[in-house]
Amino acid sequence: MVPRIRLDNQGFLVQNREGRLTRIDLDGEEVKSIEQMPDQDKASCIRHHRMLADQIEPSHEPGARIDIAVDWSAACLTRPLRIYYNIEPACDLACPFCGPRKLGRQDCAGEKFEEFILREIAESGIFQVQLTGGEVFLRGEKLFATLATCRSLGLAVLLATNGLWSNIDDKPAFVKRLARFDNIVEFKVSIDGDRECHDRARGRAGSYAAAVETARIASECGLPTRINATILRDSCGERHIEHLAGLAKQIGASLQTVPERACGRSLGKQPAGLPSAENLLRYTARASRLRMEYAIPISFNFDILGGGGQLPVYDRNSPFSCGAGLWGLTVTHTGEVYPCGFAIEAGEGAPFLSGAVRQPGDLSRIWLNSPALRDWRQAEKSDKCRSCPHYRRTCWGGCKVHAFMMNGSLSACDPYCFA
Repeated sequence: MVPRIRLDNQGFLVQNREGRLTRIDLDGEEVKSIEQMPDQDKASCIRHHRMLADQIEPSHEPGARIDIAVDWSAACLTRPLRIYYNIEPACDLACPFCGPRKLGRQDCAGEKFEEFILREIAESGIFQVQLTGGEVFLRGEKLFATLATCRSLGLAVLLATNGLWSNIDDKPAFVKRLARFDNIVEFKVSIDGDRECHDRARGRAGSYAAAVETARIASECGLPTRINATILRDSCGERHIEHLAGLAKQIGASLQTVPERACGRSLGKQPAGLPSAENLLRYTARASRLRMEYAIPISFNFDILGGGGQLPVYDRNSPFSCGAGLWGLTVTHTGEVYPCGFAIEAGEGAPFLSGAVRQPGDLSRIWLNSPALRDWRQAEKSDKCRSCPHYRRTCWGGCKVHAFMMNGSLSACDPYCFA
């Protein structure tokens, strides 16, 4: 994959060949001096900049894509970095904790509109797009054309799947074709616990075996594979995180765990139906130890027990590692824009709907000018969060949507916080 470098108000944003994103800070005077150079000098200066040597090898490679996105009037990151595109509304499961509960009852938007949205996404300046749904692999062979379009637009791709793939006759052959796309930077498979737990949560016997097989084949074919686990009340125990970590180690995958949110099909759930903060603390503590024991990447929301380093900061004006509305957005298959997927169905009246992409340039205008996004970005965390020594170091303050749904405010403390 071709590396990308963007110069913005605060310095360089870099995506290397593997899709890893990095911020390199520069002071305003150096940004201005580069910005004012003639185009050919500007590109040469950026390619050979001393601070890029460790991020892109070789940093002077002519093939590295360079973007200039300096806008001194912007109150946020001038351009987003990642878009979650819910391109496929259909799904072959009806999980009771799914975020967009209504998505599966809607028709596809059509090939021309999808291509328009993908071009809008690319024109907005992003580095990465996650193709999701619904279940994007229900598209089967048609998915390869979408991936080819993304590659032609210079987009790194993340794929998310439930791993069932009952419509795909030859999984190994299909995955081998996927692996030819060097712009796929992450392949995410949802597995929520052991066989009994996962099949019960997903409502279908055999779904665990299918998901594990998909993840295993993807890893064996060289795709950067990650297990995504939703932490449910029934799975919020040491036995399940031990199983998931062992599975990730066995198949050569990373692991991310995210607790169930009170939105979508979980809308209206009271704390008694969700994981408890006390159990989540024990789950997280065990995950922290397993990360060291197994030497595999394990990420989770409240990563305050393992002595980890600083969280990545992509926008100094909004230093949260959660990218919702700050360095990323969600776009539905009909072009509606939200800060994140959890915000699509978070209460009555779509309170976080930030706009809709209908005309060329709409997505960039929404990013910079949407009142809903402005309010989202300006919502400060609670005093409890801001006074916590873990805040902005190993914790981003939890989930804004979950805080809103359970406590009525984006600024409230996430009810899952156990600090």
